[in-house]
Amino acid sequence: VILQAGNDGVPNIQTTDSRLTLQMDFPFTWLYALYGAQDYTDIRIDTQFTNRALTPSAAGLICRYSEETGWFEYNVLSDGTYNVLYGRWLSVGIAEYLPIKDGTSKEIQSSGTTQTIGLTCSDSTLWLYINDTLIRKVDVSSYDLTEGKIGLAASSFENTPIVIGFDSVTLSEP
Repeated sequence: VILQAGNDGVPNIQTTDSRLTLQMDFPFTWLYALYGAQDYTDIRIDTQFTNRALTPSAAGLICRYSEETGWFEYNVLSDGTYNVLYGRWLSVGIAEYLPIKDGTSKEIQSSGTTQTIGLTCSDSTLWLYINDTLIRKVDVSSYDLTEGKIGLAASSFENTPIVIGFDSVTLSEP
């Protein structure tokens, strides 16, 4: 399932050689590739990706996604920062994002470099990883999200095009 927020333009989505490539040609666009086969309570998600655009952009992971109650989103930005958001749909294609945590990490690589990000959603804590290094634990006990879908996220900001290639996604028990 592919969902889009922020712009009505048609995204360029390709799968080639087991790689999912998300391209956004419009500014301020968010794309979500959700795995809709089942809901998860406690799960670890890891993805290897390459940001192939040299402009500001973000790649991320989603857990506990529900159209009705919202989701957690962990994004790594090409400027060396990261954020954790609580997202929820206000209407079709229009989402509201509440910041939970943000920061910087020397583990985040520049655009053009292949890197890995990971997210563990376990009980009331999110565990954030960059290149297999735990960078932060985030308490999310004040949010009533206990299960949901998992997925990938990609975002463009003011500059386009943005091209992010996801090479692999691994799911495991925390």
